[in-house]
Amino acid sequence: MIALDNYSKKNTYIIINSDGYSVTDSKNMELVENGEGGFSEDDEFLGIFVENNKFFFLYNEKKYETNPDEMSCTNERLNNGMRNFKVKIKDKTVCDILYKPYISPLALPFGDDEDEYDYLLYLSKLLHDKNSIQNFITGMNNLKKFYS
Repeated sequence: MIALDNYSKKNTYIIINSDGYSVTDSKNMELVENGEGGFSEDDEFLGIFVENNKFFFLYNEKKYETNPDEMSCTNERLNNGMRNFKVKIKDKTVCDILYKPYISPLALPFGDDEDEYDYLLYLSKLLHDKNSIQNFITGMNNLKKFYS
């Protein structure tokens, strides 16, 4: 089983097994987390994780094994207020989501981060470039070692 920290709902994890995925409360969590997961504005499931020193990108029901050299991710702000999140692996587009991000009414007065409520923007920062992906992989491997 794979356990992903659920960015979309605090204090929960997304558990992936052969039957699909489920969301569980962190109090019921007995596994060491393998990565980050969450849901787009249209409830599409996306995540990244490390298992047996291999890096994976998840998009809905598909799992892609890849490495930092083969992957690129962009999240462009468009003129109409929409954003375009795109992931390519070996120059093949595996994820292309056009969405209108939720903007908190408290963002301006209290200075919330732009990615506070935008999982795809957060994910694109983790996948920004080869170094950030490698840092994620290293961090997940260190977490696994710490709890082993």
